[in-house]
Amino acid sequence: MKNHVFEPEMLYGTAIGDKLDLMVYFDDLFWRSAGTVGHESIYLDEDDTGQDDSVHSMDGIFLMYNPQKDIKNNLVRVRAEDIAPTILSMFGIHDGLSELDGRILQEVIF
Repeated sequence: MKNHVFEPEMLYGTAIGDKLDLMVYFDDLFWRSAGTVGHESIYLDEDDTGQDDSVHSMDGIFLMYNPQKDIKNNLVRVRAEDIAPTILSMFGIHDGLSELDGRILQEVIF
């Protein structure tokens, strides 16, 4: 399988408006990633059709498993800015955390 990751500017030159952070081509676009949860695989061999053939949403999903916490079916509303400080803190990296906009998601990691 040949997977490729691109920044939007690498493919389109100038990106106007809200752009993607990264674009991933799975197996040279033979597969697409699932934009929803609940499938048996993260890859789908079918394609969306219709007016909006992409899986864009203003809301995203961040899944995390902590075997030391007994959290089941617990939904926590977070902001995208909270993910980086949380992951850095989990790896013990604390330098510069105070300069980031997000917060450490204490309720899911400690």
